[in-house]
Amino acid sequence: MAKSFLTSTLIIFFTIILEATVLTNISFLLVVPDIVLIITIYLSLLNGKLYGETTGFISGLFLDFITGVPFGFNCVYRTLMGYFYGLISHSVIISGIIMPVLSVGIGTIVKRLFIIILSLIYPNLHLNVYGFISDQFLFEFIANVALSPFIFKFLSFFKNTLSIIDTKDMIDNVQS
Repeated sequence: MAKSFLTSTLIIFFTIILEATVLTNISFLLVVPDIVLIITIYLSLLNGKLYGETTGFISGLFLDFITGVPFGFNCVYRTLMGYFYGLISHSVIISGIIMPVLSVGIGTIVKRLFIIILSLIYPNLHLNVYGFISDQFLFEFIANVALSPFIFKFLSFFKNTLSIIDTKDMIDNVQS
């Protein structure tokens, strides 16, 4: 479990660095796709609610430090999202195209809802909050949904390392 947690934490850290340094400097992107959200959803669906909420908290913590928003802003909604996706992990098959697209699409909408609610509760944060009917949200939604099958497939190559459950145990549980 420690190896899996360390590996996923490093993947999240380097993805946040990639988003913050490279993707934010691409001029034709209206909004940076939230690759960290996609990875957090994948890890939550793969490993369950405890792992999901821990991964969500760690990704939120890294994002809080790098983006400069007040401490805990990203941690709150990413921890809750990791928990809820981990809660349904035993009833969702994460291979294919439909489930990654559906889960990341719902996750992007829920993320936007959390950000809007948190910005209403804390109006002094001066966040760049855009609504559901905007070019920024539409671009982020389409980019996240389009990238999700590819990122899920890429991460599935490392399933043995990222999973806290042995792959043999997964096969035995399915056959039982």
